Amino acid sequence: MIRVEADPGGERKLIVDAALRVMRQNGYAAAQISDILSEARLSTRAFYRHFQSKDDLLLALFRDNAESTSHQLSARVLAAGDPPAQLDAWIDEIMSLGYDRRRARRAALFASEAARRTAGYAEENRRAEQTLIDPLLEVLRAGLRTGDFPTAQPDTDARTIYALVWRFVMEGMTGTPTRPREEAREQVERFVLPALGRV
Repeated sequence: MIRVEADPGGERKLIVDAALRVMRQNGYAAAQISDILSEARLSTRAFYRHFQSKDDLLLALFRDNAESTSHQLSARVLAAGDPPAQLDAWIDEIMSLGYDRRRARRAALFASEAARRTAGYAEENRRAEQTLIDPLLEVLRAGLRTGDFPTAQPDTDARTIYALVWRFVMEGMTGTPTRPREEAREQVERFVLPALGRV
């Protein structure tokens, strides 16, 4: 039975929620628009009011997820206190994308081979990465000003730290991390803190 949805925002949310369920179950490549609409109990017309294609839907899901993750990350970092505590909060929150099962499943969907082949994915991925790096960049700049990170080179260090942490996130996403989360975090900090002049 197809439901009648008058609220465009509500209709879009039904499609997005259904798409996430179907894509988690079937994978992105195997998910069909008809499956998503069946799950949402909406018509084809409803889909095309909001999205041009399945690829367009995936990019919208990726963008929504990146914005939500970025807001949560920024709030946690800001609440942490001084720059060393903020750095620790940033590392831990990013690590959760690979070690928290629910978040890891969602991140793995957007990192899948089929998703990466989507037209427009590379640009969306660059944008998503930058939203995760920006709070770290601010932490490193603040630490340089306060003397907490006296040797920091924020612009280059932020990308290097991100790449190091993301390596462990990717391991976590596969469900076979090489070490527990706390141990991975300690290893990251063992490299990062001396590089920032934190002894």
